[in-house]
Amino acid sequence: MYFARFETQPTFALANIAMLFNNPLMKLNKPLIFTLFLTSASVLPAAQQNDVEKNSIENSATTAVNITTSTAQRAVPDQSHQQQKDLAEAQNSETDVIWLESGGQKQLALLQHAATSSPVGSILIFPDRSTSADWPAIVHPLRTQLTEYDWNTLSISLPGLPAEVVPQRSLPAGQDSGQVQTQTDTTTDSESDPAVAPAPAPDSDTAISEQNMSEYKKRVAELGQQASSRLADLKGDVKIILGVGEGATWAMYYFMQDKTQQDRFLILLNPVPVMDEYAPNLLQMISDADTPILDLWFDGTTIRQQQAELRKRTARRSGNEAYRQIRLNLRSNDPRREPLWLTRQLRGILKTHVLGVQKPEQPEAKAVELTPGSGQQN
Repeated sequence: MYFARFETQPTFALANIAMLFNNPLMKLNKPLIFTLFLTSASVLPAAQQNDVEKNSIENSATTAVNITTSTAQRAVPDQSHQQQKDLAEAQNSETDVIWLESGGQKQLALLQHAATSSPVGSILIFPDRSTSADWPAIVHPLRTQLTEYDWNTLSISLPGLPAEVVPQRSLPAGQDSGQVQTQTDTTTDSESDPAVAPAPAPDSDTAISEQNMSEYKKRVAELGQQASSRLADLKGDVKIILGVGEGATWAMYYFMQDKTQQDRFLILLNPVPVMDEYAPNLLQMISDADTPILDLWFDGTTIRQQQAELRKRTARRSGNEAYRQIRLNLRSNDPRREPLWLTRQLRGILKTHVLGVQKPEQPEAKAVELTPGSGQQN
């Protein structure tokens, strides 16, 4: 009766168990009841732990799926385009910021007008691919200082070269090597069934790489054409295409593609070949060219000297008498003259080898002796 009054209390179950143990009829079953009690007590925490672990695994899987989905949807920022935007915002009021479009992407171009009302011409600058349209070492001095010598300048930005093709996996992901048919098995199957002959696998990586480079060439040609169209509206008859480093290779490629322009010259400044199998070959273009080319270089390293000598020999063998190679003097140690060392030398070369060629010699005036009756009659 004592336990009956506490039916609603949590200790009711324990009290009933104690009464069962004191019952004489149940004394023989005490070990069995005690075992069942301990088993039920241990099963409950284990089940709860399994539920917790199951929920944790499900939550982890859901989280992983969400992270993967968000990563796939997140757009990777274009670092090169952002750098070009920052460079455009840093220009002063004398520079016209132009955005050229090629292949669905925009490339920065910087136009600087000549500091005169009658410029002699315009210079289109192809910078090295690893630099920019306002590279401080070479491009910025040229595009800004040449305007003081009656030249308009327009420097463009070259897009990055197409990414290298990653070789395809020879073994599928998640597949054991024992599941892949070996060469011996293939040979045996082919010999047993003459109707089945192994076809040679196409070199898809080479085809993709060649296609990417072909598209890149088109982009460079489009950029050069758009830039030339901008310069065509400016005063000045002489058009010069100047390439720096690897940009010299791409400048010559564009120069060779467009043969309709008159009064145009090509200047290669410290030219560097593009190390890609499907890129334009600089030496081959020099050999094929029959137009005026100025090859200027100043890098004193051994490899640059060897490359300069190789370019000169290639031009001589081609018979292009309009090819000129000139080694520039290195910059002055005077920090006050250093920013102008390249511009002044280039200005003198343009005056001698470009403007001097453009201006025909005036015929000498001959004295005319008037005879009687040769005057104008009324």
